Amino acid sequence: MDKRKSRTALDTAADKLREIVLAREPGTYIGREEALISELGFARATVRQAARLVEREGFLAVRRGNAGGYFASRPDSKTIESIVSMYLSMMEVPPEDVTVIATALWVEAMRKAAHAPHDVIVERTATLVERTRAVSDDAGFDEVRELERETQDIVFELADSAYIKLIFDINVAFSRRTYQGPAADDVSPEHRRFVQSWRNARLMEFGALIQGDPELAAIASQYSRKVWARRIRARFHMKREQEELD
Repeated sequence: MDKRKSRTALDTAADKLREIVLAREPGTYIGREEALISELGFARATVRQAARLVEREGFLAVRRGNAGGYFASRPDSKTIESIVSMYLSMMEVPPEDVTVIATALWVEAMRKAAHAPHDVIVERTATLVERTRAVSDDAGFDEVRELERETQDIVFELADSAYIKLIFDINVAFSRRTYQGPAADDVSPEHRRFVQSWRNARLMEFGALIQGDPELAAIASQYSRKVWARRIRARFHMKREQEELD
């Protein structure tokens, strides 16, 4: 019974503290511990627990010293990505489900990006187009993945959708946590074929964007994600097989 009461008090205190924080701009001084105890109306131990909880969520910043105290804050996108991807892992969400969602988000981002002004698309993609063409069949997975990330940043910038980018990045963070393949696989014939297919698919995407054709961009991006997802799954299976051998 005492535990249930304590938990309820903590929940209520944390909710009230979040309301206080969200009503103020990030960086605003909330007060010291005594002020929070008075404002929240709970015991010191409960207020401290609530403050730690809200701080872990990224909504509260704690500064020590004479000029210290509690300050309003907001979680950044990286914190959200990390927390949600960790939660997905704990829930044992099937990686295949995440891949399906990531593909749908990428297709929509490409469709929206194709609507950007032509001169902006050409300017933002010119360097990436040349770098993608220059990728050799012997390129390692890390090199390809770095270009993949840079391309994603440009496409989401052109799409101008912070929401789609955030949800996509959460899926990517989960995939990175789940799919970690062996570097030695970079020399296999399968990897060389992947690099060739990835390069061709990416150039198709760039071509669709430059033409300003949303539907062609959607088709090209579906193919691109299929190539990428197939390779990621193959690396993941190889990792699991290696772990079983070890």
